[in-house]
Amino acid sequence: MEKRDLLIIKYLSEGYKITEIREQLITYHSITISKSLIEKRLNTISKQYQAKTLFQLAVLLTKEKII
Repeated sequence: MEKRDLLIIKYLSEGYKITEIREQLITYHSITISKSLIEKRLNTISKQYQAKTLFQLAVLLTKEKII
């Protein structure tokens, strides 16, 4: 998983909304990313881990110690 994806999941697990995640990535990590790309990455990761919701995805990745 790319650094960008890990950061997206990390902020998601901390309770940030997608627009807030975008702002965090731009401000603190100098990663320019659009809201739609964040949504696409989350959908791809969710399918990969067979998670039905973003909450379930965060729980699965935490259990696997990815985040």
